[in-house]
Amino acid sequence: MKNGDDSISPEDGEDKEDEDEDEDEKSSCTSRFKRIPMLGILLAFVSSLFFCFCNIIVQKVKLDPFTIAFYRFIGIALSSFPIVIYGSQTVPKGKWWLLLFRSFLGVTNLIIHFYGLKHMPMADANMIAAAAPIWCVIFARIFLKEAIRPFDIFNTVLTFAGIVFIIRPPFLFGGEAEYSDNYLYAAIALFCGSLMQANVYIVLRLLKGVHYSVTLSVFGSIGVAESGVFMLTLGDGCLPQCGYDRWMMMLIGIISFVAQILLTVSIQVEEAGKISLVRKSGDILFAFLFQMLIFQIYPGIWSIIGAVLIGLAVILSSVKKLVDTLDPSHPIKSRYLRKFYPPPMEENPLELSETNHLVNHASRALTTSDTSTSLHHQNKQ
Repeated sequence: MKNGDDSISPEDGEDKEDEDEDEDEKSSCTSRFKRIPMLGILLAFVSSLFFCFCNIIVQKVKLDPFTIAFYRFIGIALSSFPIVIYGSQTVPKGKWWLLLFRSFLGVTNLIIHFYGLKHMPMADANMIAAAAPIWCVIFARIFLKEAIRPFDIFNTVLTFAGIVFIIRPPFLFGGEAEYSDNYLYAAIALFCGSLMQANVYIVLRLLKGVHYSVTLSVFGSIGVAESGVFMLTLGDGCLPQCGYDRWMMMLIGIISFVAQILLTVSIQVEEAGKISLVRKSGDILFAFLFQMLIFQIYPGIWSIIGAVLIGLAVILSSVKKLVDTLDPSHPIKSRYLRKFYPPPMEENPLELSETNHLVNHASRALTTSDTSTSLHHQNKQ
């Protein structure tokens, strides 16, 4: 307690010392993690593997996508609430509507992604979904007024071409479609879902400072409500009938939560550009690998071309983010990419000395004028 003379009691001093010690322990713990080489890269790669496990469960179980999403969101919500309560986390003032909007977009995109996994190969679905960061450039221009460069336009065209090769519409490739109508509907839905996910990235930029447990708890709660409505109206609306599916529904919630935690920690200990590159590369790699090993589905030539185009666009976009963070004097910017990253304008020493001379001359003239004015007033008096 503070006394009348604003002094601090010994109890307050001890509390403050305890708080400082806790902060020092947290910072030292974080710095220790950062000193572990390649830790962030490894965590991001493992999170991609876990997310791919979720996709495998979606395709394996005999349940509709809305019921699967319902159980996944239950797992995310129940796992995040204890962290919110333990840490006494709150939503900053003015962030509630943004948080709800971000959760609605993310939930809708995830339900669409599960629907796509039920009607098309996992690799094709992941490749279309991986285009979300590319569309983010367009929405950042619309909503955040960020500049759009020729490189961004090239990447957007490259991504769109890759999606066309994966879908292979008959009016462009001729002949009859090699897939069912559900495949086409799922591809269109995934394309719309990638646009929603791009807006999620935009909203997340406005939600800086919100603890990840708060974001996940709101995300899970909105997901339970929205997927529950779809499950009761369009899905089976009942518990899985066999023990295997029930265990898988419990597992998908736990795996999703752990994967999200790994991704969050990886971003805290490593640069976001590197994590984005590893995450998308891992998604593409594991999707094709498990599709061939587990489901015995081998991609055709057009799907491979589409995957290469989208993968190239994603890698180029991630590499550009890494290069943007480099110092202007770095050899990559100053030597190899000089045309794209011109050096900052340097001040000419001659012009600078001449400017200083003019400033000094003007200041002396003002001083002389002020002195003469004061003498004039004194003479009058």
